[in-house]
Amino acid sequence: MPKLDLILLPLLGGYWFLSTLNYTKFYHQRVEKQRLIFNSLIAGFFLSALGIFIDNIFLKSCPFIRNILGEIIPFNYEGLNLSILIFLISYPIAFLINLRYDENSVLDAVIQEWADDYEKLFWTSLKEKDDKDKLIMITTDKDKVYVGYVNQMSKPLDNVHVTIIPYFSGYRDKDTKVFVITTNYSKTLKNFVDEGKEEQIDKKIGIIIPKENIISASRFDLIVFDKFQEDLEQPIIEKKLKRGRKPKPKE
Repeated sequence: MPKLDLILLPLLGGYWFLSTLNYTKFYHQRVEKQRLIFNSLIAGFFLSALGIFIDNIFLKSCPFIRNILGEIIPFNYEGLNLSILIFLISYPIAFLINLRYDENSVLDAVIQEWADDYEKLFWTSLKEKDDKDKLIMITTDKDKVYVGYVNQMSKPLDNVHVTIIPYFSGYRDKDTKVFVITTNYSKTLKNFVDEGKEEQIDKKIGIIIPKENIISASRFDLIVFDKFQEDLEQPIIEKKLKRGRKPKPKE
């Protein structure tokens, strides 16, 4: 008959493993409890198989290690030492796997697998090397608009905030929802760069936006935006003439 009390340590080991491994820890920070317990059981099962393998192949050939473990854990309870072994190997295994893979590549895989569209967009902006490709437009629930590049993100899947370095900002007209620019940061950014104070940009003009306050976000292209601005500023009658249409004469 299985000893259910011995399942607890492998279950805790599975949870410890999932909470330590970079690929899984961000996802399991916000997963529901039932899913977390189930995933911990699955991880505990594979750790148990590995623990049994280590016990049968390695420890049996090294009786002095068994004697040392016996002195450390003097309880005479069948299966307890194996359960403790399974629990203890969970962290070192996750740690060794983390050393094997580059952190940025792991974060990229985590975001592509589990993140929402906002997080994928912010991560893309953060990774881009060309400043023009970094630009995104964020609209908040107060109709405030920021155009800039992401400088920092909260932990993936943590759903807390994003820090943006603005190129310019403004608001959306309450009737037309057209973006109206009120502040241009480009000269200020250039001054920081010219003076060799790039490290102060985030502290001085970085804007922290809670993710829960963002209602829309998209990539931003200055050339396309300027073209739209030109079209909006053109008189309607002039646009019609350019399309080959003549305005109807007044009767």
